[in-house]
Amino acid sequence: MLQRRLGHAAWVTETLALLPLVALGGCPPPSSRFAHDLAFDFNVGGRPTAIIVDATPVFTNQPIFESVPGKVASHAPTVTAFPDGELLAAWYSYGAQGELDGSAIYTARRLPTEDKWEPATLHIDRPEADGNPVLYSEADAVWFFQAVAPDGWSTAHIEMQRSPDRGHTWTAPRALGGPLGSNARFPPVRLADGTLLLPAYDDLLQRALFFASADGNDWTLRSALATAPPFRCIQPSVVELGGGRLLAIMRNTGRGWLWVTASDDGGLTWASPRDSGFPNPASATALLRLAGGHLILIYNDSNTDRHPLSITISGDEGVTWYPPRALVDGDGAYAYPAAVQTPDGLIQIVYSHNRERIGHITLNEAWIVAGE
Repeated sequence: MLQRRLGHAAWVTETLALLPLVALGGCPPPSSRFAHDLAFDFNVGGRPTAIIVDATPVFTNQPIFESVPGKVASHAPTVTAFPDGELLAAWYSYGAQGELDGSAIYTARRLPTEDKWEPATLHIDRPEADGNPVLYSEADAVWFFQAVAPDGWSTAHIEMQRSPDRGHTWTAPRALGGPLGSNARFPPVRLADGTLLLPAYDDLLQRALFFASADGNDWTLRSALATAPPFRCIQPSVVELGGGRLLAIMRNTGRGWLWVTASDDGGLTWASPRDSGFPNPASATALLRLAGGHLILIYNDSNTDRHPLSITISGDEGVTWYPPRALVDGDGAYAYPAAVQTPDGLIQIVYSHNRERIGHITLNEAWIVAGE
């Protein structure tokens, strides 16, 4: 059940403005200010705003693949959808005990007329470690972001490729710039003013980063956001609400709870991060705004374990939430979810299952609100 921790992180947020936010290897980010006067309601508890769905609950769960030849583990999936319902997924697989040893990025496709995924295809494999792919699409155009980590995650930088044809052909990789340790996990959002805002993070200094682009090609670091150790905020997932406010959920490296913050100026400044009231075992969490305006949050409903993987929904832009419903549970880790909504209204979720395979869940809002 939802765990409220009002005030639990107050001592952390009081020290935030004192933290130095210097981009190693470059200039300081253009903004590391906190919008201290920004007040917003989130997960206030009590009875959730009712969501009326006139549909039969839908839920399926299947692996995208059983194994990748020559690799021992697969992790950090991402997924995007095209106008006809075709899905494109990506993840990285590695070949030894270290999660960057022999790492390479693979993709798979599921056609709208099929109920199974096509075989995995190698996307990129370089001497430097390839990891954490992120897919984002508009019509048939696709953006592909990834981390390149020549000597561990703390040395990473983000590179991007673009495709005009649903990922069948790609441009050459190009670096986004940004501080040493830059990494990606969740897709950008297209803001109301046309800007693309990419949530990212810094694996060296353990902070959230936000890159912006007017044309989808050239990116600048718009802001950075940090919290006091050991409760670092990384891997932000962002949505734009109906009035233009940005809402971000972030992983807490210190475990215990998820961070939440908001911005009213397109991500230039952010409210001091605070305890969201949702538990977190130091695991990535996906936030998605559905076509009808409802929000879904996919997260590990535990302070300590990466199980269960659960989902909850909000009908009032995050103020109140339905009790979470477990998507998958059991021994092991069900983690690193990513989600997209297809034009038929179905929600498509991919996740890492014990790093052995990548799972794919299809469900609808009716299944979430129906409860256990």
